[in-house]
Amino acid sequence: MKLSEKDIEILHYHINGKHIQYIEVRDEILDHYQTALEQEEQRSFEDVLAELDKTFTIGYSRQTARNYLQNLKAEYPIRFKEDLFALFTTKKIWLTLILLGFVISIPYWIPRSGTLFHLLNLIFLFSISFENLIITKNYPNNKRKHHYRDIDDKPVFAITKSDSPKGVAILHVICFVVIMILLFLFSENILYKPPYLYATIVGIWLFLMMTIIRFRTKTKLSKPQIN
Repeated sequence: MKLSEKDIEILHYHINGKHIQYIEVRDEILDHYQTALEQEEQRSFEDVLAELDKTFTIGYSRQTARNYLQNLKAEYPIRFKEDLFALFTTKKIWLTLILLGFVISIPYWIPRSGTLFHLLNLIFLFSISFENLIITKNYPNNKRKHHYRDIDDKPVFAITKSDSPKGVAILHVICFVVIMILLFLFSENILYKPPYLYATIVGIWLFLMMTIIRFRTKTKLSKPQIN
């Protein structure tokens, strides 16, 4: 059957009634409903909707959302590790070396550890805000299928909650916490003097590199997939 704008609006409110938390899951279920309805030639809109509801109950839909987030959290450390090792391959090692060269010059550009503390904190906060913005902008935005976004509250993306610090991914958090604590405690620039200088450079290099990896991993995982 060919769905009218009124049919799509009814379907939208019907799916909303399931109170699915994450936009990725809600869109997938909505798309499943819409596809099934469009392929039906004999039965009525209401009959097809009732049959679909036997499978996609409110409880099932909520559980699907929880499972989707759990799958993302399990996948994130794996992808993070792959992206980390990829930076040391022949194809991408140049980016790693450029970043290292930039970090080595930081003590000359920023001679005070207090200034560096605020700069790294700003980079961390900006990277989180920017990655969430990119995830939202890159997400498919089909007006015919997703016109309800003009009506609903701001959608919640499961991918923004997927960065669980597990496995290799925990190194990003450890690097940030250790560096910030040391920069805060040692305000006399002791971290800029050998041999502490080398540890400072390596720590900042790892932190910035893993910040880039975090961004790449989360944006690549942002495409909605329900299994």
